[in-house]
Amino acid sequence: MMKKIILYLSAFLPMLFIMWVRESIAPFLDVWAGKIEWTDLYPGPLLIAELTLISGIALALFWLMKNNRKVATKKIKIDVVKNRTAEYYLAYYSLFILSLIGFSLVDIVDIIVLVLLLTILGIVYIKNELYFINPTINIFRSFIYEVEYTSEKERLGKLLISRDKLKTGQIVDIEVSEFEFTFVRRKNEK
Repeated sequence: MMKKIILYLSAFLPMLFIMWVRESIAPFLDVWAGKIEWTDLYPGPLLIAELTLISGIALALFWLMKNNRKVATKKIKIDVVKNRTAEYYLAYYSLFILSLIGFSLVDIVDIIVLVLLLTILGIVYIKNELYFINPTINIFRSFIYEVEYTSEKERLGKLLISRDKLKTGQIVDIEVSEFEFTFVRRKNEK
């Protein structure tokens, strides 16, 4: 269950980081505009706690991906390929835009509402195993595909995360893991 929560929280790392940067830069802009003096600048305890949380989630995701238990390695020939990254692009980025516009990380009411929103989304995300809808994984791994392939005369489907673009008919080595998605280890040229 903890792995699922880490994967869910990691989906919001870019959004939280951008919100943190926005709130961290605002005081410097006030100094530049002459509203406050340099001596009045100090990092607020909320911003320090938020940066610690963001860093902790990022480190947990990195540890999780590095220690992802590989169940098997297979060589498959892709029969059907569908790029899933583009399909969910607007969904999670529209949520990011909504969060960036409407929430502040220094207002306690906004933090509570953001936590409630993320909790509700987390329940849906974890129940439906939507781990591939994660911009952080997209940033590091680039493309998420849904592929169909034939294994021992049985048609199978799998979510693949690949740094390279995949095509129908391509042969790839995959690392089947404990998650619903699988990493493409290597593309094989025909």
